[in-house]
Amino acid sequence: MEFSSIHISIWFIFTQPIFLLFLFSSASSRLAGNEVDRLSLLAFKAEIVTDTLGILSSWNESLHFCRWPGITCGRRHQRVTVLDLRSSGMAGHLSPHIGNLSFLRALNLQNNSFSHTIPPEIGRLFRLERLRLHNNSFSGHIPFNISRCSNLQYLNLYRNTLSGKLPTEIASLSKLRLLKLGRNNFHGKIPPSFGNLSSLEVLSASHNNLHGGIPNSLGQLKSLTFFALSANYLNGTIPPSIYHLSSIKFIYMHRNNLHGTFPPGLGHTMFSNLEIFNFHTNQFTGPVPASISNASNLSLFCISHNKFTGKVPNLAHLSNLYWFAINHNNLGNNVEGELDFVSSLVNCTNLQILSISANNFGGVLTESISNLSTKLRGIYFDENQIHGNIPVRVGNLINLETLYFNDNLLTGTLPSSIVN
Repeated sequence: MEFSSIHISIWFIFTQPIFLLFLFSSASSRLAGNEVDRLSLLAFKAEIVTDTLGILSSWNESLHFCRWPGITCGRRHQRVTVLDLRSSGMAGHLSPHIGNLSFLRALNLQNNSFSHTIPPEIGRLFRLERLRLHNNSFSGHIPFNISRCSNLQYLNLYRNTLSGKLPTEIASLSKLRLLKLGRNNFHGKIPPSFGNLSSLEVLSASHNNLHGGIPNSLGQLKSLTFFALSANYLNGTIPPSIYHLSSIKFIYMHRNNLHGTFPPGLGHTMFSNLEIFNFHTNQFTGPVPASISNASNLSLFCISHNKFTGKVPNLAHLSNLYWFAINHNNLGNNVEGELDFVSSLVNCTNLQILSISANNFGGVLTESISNLSTKLRGIYFDENQIHGNIPVRVGNLINLETLYFNDNLLTGTLPSSIVN
């Protein structure tokens, strides 16, 4: 049966107060939320002891807080969604009231002088997507309840004075794409649970005090493009699963105690998108895989200060190479033809650094060295068994700043072209 107009009128009369109460409650809730945001921002301001650029001077009653510098609000609720005070010359503490900004999606405080600890209240920001606190002086541990920020995609804590172990709870941040923890004082082992960060593209924990091995589980990070664990105390071998991460473009493992040999498929079926490969100052042995020449995007290859042996493969396909350093190894057997790989570098028109010093290379320097890239700034051939003359046209390398041929078996005269 349909309602009559009388029924509708009676219904409206009796329900109108409830409807108005709902509107009032909704409006009050928004107003209360806005006031919480305003007071939280003022509490944040109160912990700032240095404001070099005077940015916070306009954080007062003359302007609505949504118009304060560094603040972005959502249009619908007028709640704070972004707090961006990067590179503002600020010093002070991060107020725990930051956890009351419940609509916050981005907190960017990088390149300042914030100190003290990261307040655990940060874990209340369940909408947070970007947390950038790098280049500050934060100390203490990473709050374990940061795992409650389930929407977090970017977590950058690079270059602070943070300490303690890496929280295993971070592994629950399934949307995390960037995790930068380098240049802090973290110790302990890399949690194997980090292999669960299936969306991760950047993992950096260089320049800490981490020890132990690299977890095999990190080979599950199929989206990883940037991988840096350099300057720690890591030992053991590189898990085979890591070499099969074809997405990796930049890998930095230098200055650790890692050992083992490189797989023969390196640069071919493995690391096919490789651009930077830096493994210097470790304990690696064995030959340089010939397949490295298939990594056509390679721009930096550095394996110096290890224990590699054998010949260096043809490098003609590495046309993007600008830095090639294999110095301080056991490469070469003091026989003729060992420097043929130098001739293959003539295709590398961007080459700037070529270092093969402190090995056991023999043979003569062919004239092809004069045909290398004119962008070359440094040639380091010292401490080998190279004999013969210095190539006559070495002066073609007009941008050369450093030329080391010392501690070899060279004879003859210094070419006049060197004045170029």
